[in-house]
Amino acid sequence: MKPSSHPTLLQFMKAQLSALAASGIDLVTTALLFRLAGFSPFWSTVAGAVCGGIVNCVTNYHWTFPGTDRSRRGIAMRYFVVWGGSILLNAWGVKLAVALLPRHPDTTLSELMLARIVVAVLVAVLWNFNLQKQWVYQIKEES
Repeated sequence: MKPSSHPTLLQFMKAQLSALAASGIDLVTTALLFRLAGFSPFWSTVAGAVCGGIVNCVTNYHWTFPGTDRSRRGIAMRYFVVWGGSILLNAWGVKLAVALLPRHPDTTLSELMLARIVVAVLVAVLWNFNLQKQWVYQIKEES
């Protein structure tokens, strides 16, 4: 079975690799701002998501969803809407997860990172992939 015979699976795998790279940037930024700059879990998550989102948008445009007929400006505007929702879901999801921890408000970096990763995976699979594929880049299934 060739990967090209299942474009949705191949795109999903590429999207997850793109998200993994973006998540690396996101998590490093989040950890540094939380640990070194004293940002709250919420604001360090927002800043990390912004940095990771830029990496994700560029990677998806050039590699995950190439060949879209949409203009760069159209993609950027739609990506910003999806990305904004993703940032809010991640930030509020982490805020909720951290609030449920028994050590809250004395959250450790490892607790924050665990919450961040769990929330990020849920948002990536349930929100980002389908909206990016079908609305941002408007990639249609081939018959």
